[in-house]
Amino acid sequence: MLGHRLRVVSCAHNRQGASMDMKTKDFEAPLAKPRRRQRRAYRAGVALVGIAALAILAAASAGDILTTREGLLLGGFLLVAMAGSILIASPPQAIQPIENLEEVRRLQRFGLLLNSLPQPVMLLDGSDHVETANSAATKVFGPHVEGTHVAGLVRAPQALDILREVRHTKVAKETEFTLAGSPGLSALFYASPLDFDEADDDARLVVMIRDRTEQKKLERMRTDFIANAGHELRTPLAAILGFIETLQGHARDDPEAQERFLRIMQQQTERMLRLVQDLVSLSALELNERRLPEDKVDLFEVATVVSEMIGPVASAAGGTVAEVQGDIGYLLTGDRDQLIQVVQNLTDNALKYGIGSTESGAKVKISVGRGPHTCFKKADRSGDSPEQIAVRAGCAAQDLVFVCVCDQGDGIEKTDLPRVTERFYRIDVERSRAKGGTGLGLAIVKHIVGRHRGGILVESSPQEGAAFTCYFPPYTQEVI
Repeated sequence: MLGHRLRVVSCAHNRQGASMDMKTKDFEAPLAKPRRRQRRAYRAGVALVGIAALAILAAASAGDILTTREGLLLGGFLLVAMAGSILIASPPQAIQPIENLEEVRRLQRFGLLLNSLPQPVMLLDGSDHVETANSAATKVFGPHVEGTHVAGLVRAPQALDILREVRHTKVAKETEFTLAGSPGLSALFYASPLDFDEADDDARLVVMIRDRTEQKKLERMRTDFIANAGHELRTPLAAILGFIETLQGHARDDPEAQERFLRIMQQQTERMLRLVQDLVSLSALELNERRLPEDKVDLFEVATVVSEMIGPVASAAGGTVAEVQGDIGYLLTGDRDQLIQVVQNLTDNALKYGIGSTESGAKVKISVGRGPHTCFKKADRSGDSPEQIAVRAGCAAQDLVFVCVCDQGDGIEKTDLPRVTERFYRIDVERSRAKGGTGLGLAIVKHIVGRHRGGILVESSPQEGAAFTCYFPPYTQEVI
């Protein structure tokens, strides 16, 4: 009985274009028909009695058969008879439709509650056919889910085994399976008996399916992160251990070898130190990424500080950092130290990897401005567009402030563009290690920009260079 009611509720809710009033009428329809017939019969009877009474009174008065007093007495008697007929004709179950309507409305609210759940929920009959399902189930499995055998929806042997176990043990169970036709989609299959006191094995079951794809993805990312971090630390540690053993062995009395090995050990130690520092920075950013910064920061001043700080380092490496293009007044609500780290990481990357095939050193340009910005007329692009960032930030794209770091190197391959901000992702692993890179610099940039409610657009033009543009919502008096 409950399954029938739930099915009626679910069907009424899923009917396209049906309003709430229409659904109420659908529930009331079986009750309304007998009531209409009773009312019509009753009204006809009352009308006939009334007409007869009036006819008698009129005839009696016209023929002077009755006096005025007798006519009034007879009329009153007829009215009493009519009132009695009303009470007699009224069915003793007149209150019952009201009670049924309340129950229907309660079931309707229960159906709306089921349909508001984001996970597919289905009620299976004794033969494992779907008796009723909520809206999420119809979205996942199609509009004709009701009446379908569950094996036709969930093609996973472990899920069907769970159903048999639940029917036999009367204990709720769950298992994990991969959705058919979607190798990357993982889901949790939960089954529970509708009535734990049922003695037969044909009892109805409630089944819920929860998508775990994103959770599995996060677990995989965490596993990959630990593996990558361990690998990055293991390599220099193994090198240092090997050099120590060499110095303790045949190089013990070789000053030249000792100097060379000690220099390499120092480089490897510094590499581990940079990696640990980046890991600590990344962890701190993830810990505080939900806390919005509150300081007023001038983006031009930040870019100028970085340019003056890195300029001598660039010159020593044979590269140049041009004077910052822009002017003061490009304000945003931010964390000054973190924004300096953003521009510094981008500039450092450009100096290391933005060297053209015909150049001896990188040429880096930093610019600050407002609104959409491009460095190349024709380029491959990846990341967040200004329009997307503006929608998320709740402002116009023309009001966004940006800082752009552009180099004149060979550019980035189109296939690498979407992944350059991933942790430990390197386009050229050996070159990155030789330059002292940890593979976390751009990941840190991405986290900092995200904390500032901004976004990154990456551009690359073959043989012209690459550009990283970070957009931020402008400064407002009230931090949202």
